[in-house]
Parts: sequence; C-alpha cells; structure tokens
Amino acid sequence: MTVQDNERLKKMYTFAKDASSIAEGVTLERLTADKAYQYSLLYPLGQIGEIAINIGSDIPKLFPNIEWPDWRGFRNRLFHDYGTIDFSIVMEMITEALPLLLIELQKIHGDTQVP
Repeated sequence: MTVQDNERLKKMYTFAKDASSIAEGVTLERLTADKAYQYSLLYPLGQIGEIAINIGSDIPKLFPNIEWPDWRGFRNRLFHDYGTIDFSIVMEMITEALPLLLIELQKIHGDTQVP
C-alpha cells in the first residue's frame, strides 16, 4: 500500500466517523425536511465515495469486505443527480453500509473505540 493510499484510508475513516456521528438518531422525515442537515451529512458521505473512486487499484483487493462499488456509485448519485436525491437510499447507506465500512476501517487502523 502506498503512503498516499494509507492517507486516503485515514481520511475515509475520519469522514465515516463524522458521518456516523452526524447520522446518529436520524429519521427519514428529518433527512428529507432539513436542508442544513442534508448538507452536513451528505458532505462526509460524498467524500467517502470520492476517496473510493481515487483509491489505488490494489486497495479493493487488499480490503475486499469494503463495498467499493457501492460507495463509488453512491457518490456519483449524490453529486450528479442534481437535486433528485432519493433519501431512502441515503438512509440505507447510513444504516447498513456505513456501519460495515466503519468496522472494516477500524480493523485497518487498529482503532478499538466505537465511533
């Protein structure tokens, strides 16, 4: 793994912890109604996808339990659907994909604290 990819994974972990913290207790109703909340949550989620797009090609092979295509596709939908975000998909990423990502990134970084 390159130093650059290691740094990317660290940033991904930071964004994942931030998104998890922001999303704590979120409801679909709040997410669809509160634009400021949307922006605060979608930024770190989009950055996770951006890192997944730019990570070295060997990294997904080293860490196959991370859903790299899902995060890449999610980022593309966030940034290219131009105001037509399906917030039920965002909720699915928050409740299903994000916790799994955090577990895998904790393993990589040896972090024993639960975010």
